Amino acid sequence: MSARLLISALLGGALAFVAGVGGPGLAIDAPLPSPLHIGVSDAGAPEIDLVVLGDSYASAATPFDRGTLNLLGAPSVCARGPAWPRLLRPRAVRLSLMHVSCSGAVIPDLLDRRSRAGEPVQVHALSGGTDLVMLAIGGNDTGFSEVFSACRFDPPERCAEAAARVAPRVDALAGGLVHLYQEVLRRAPNALVLVVLYADSLPAAGTPGLDECVALRVPGDELSDADLRVIDAWGRAISAGVAEAIATVADPRLKLADLADAFAGHRICAEEAWQWGRDGAIPFHPNAAGHAALAARLSQIVDQLVASGAIPGVR
Repeated sequence: MSARLLISALLGGALAFVAGVGGPGLAIDAPLPSPLHIGVSDAGAPEIDLVVLGDSYASAATPFDRGTLNLLGAPSVCARGPAWPRLLRPRAVRLSLMHVSCSGAVIPDLLDRRSRAGEPVQVHALSGGTDLVMLAIGGNDTGFSEVFSACRFDPPERCAEAAARVAPRVDALAGGLVHLYQEVLRRAPNALVLVVLYADSLPAAGTPGLDECVALRVPGDELSDADLRVIDAWGRAISAGVAEAIATVADPRLKLADLADAFAGHRICAEEAWQWGRDGAIPFHPNAAGHAALAARLSQIVDQLVASGAIPGVR
């Protein structure tokens, strides 16, 4: 893909860049949120327990004021709103959704620390009763906000320099993901775990009309063709780290949900873009249409997994 897992970096990293990332030392006894019951209305359809872990790509659909977030039962510190987990509508099953993804999250926030006050460590939502896990993480761990800021606001050579400076974090990503995947599988011993990749949202360098696209380029805040090439290479390196980690774990319960083409025809600068650009409410995160598209694709995947008997305990 042109920037596989780029969105993990953009979506997790961009919000972390704006809001900051939490640190260690917070207590770990925060309560879990109440499950949300979503999906088909047929009471005879089986219900599966789904846990969604990750960063802002899975948590944030749009900025919300505190009152709106409280109405949704979503702590404002994590910006969990009507993102794709809440929009899932598979036809074969109903879902009991435990949605604990958090904007700005990094791997340690999932494993052994809390990224925000009042929030649990994300893996604490897993148990022997969990049937399905969807996991989207990795961008913030690679220092992408540093690279992305340089690519937007500095000359192209600074973009490349920033990418080279944090390249060791990309190289280390596979090892961190191996540990995470193994721990998720251990804590949810009866679940299928889907590693959710991210839709390509940036246009390819050289695409006609980019200079007129204000979502991508204005003086002092733009992603040039040279920047796009750096970001493309960055995304490919992150994608390779994810593939390496999955291959290393080599567990049949660990599968990939590849959404690389989910925004085909609707990338930034398209007539109907499914992701905000530089001028968006949350820059370089999916907009409402984007989250709906991701939810539709993942709902199809869930139905396929149910039909194939791949989700343990669901027949």
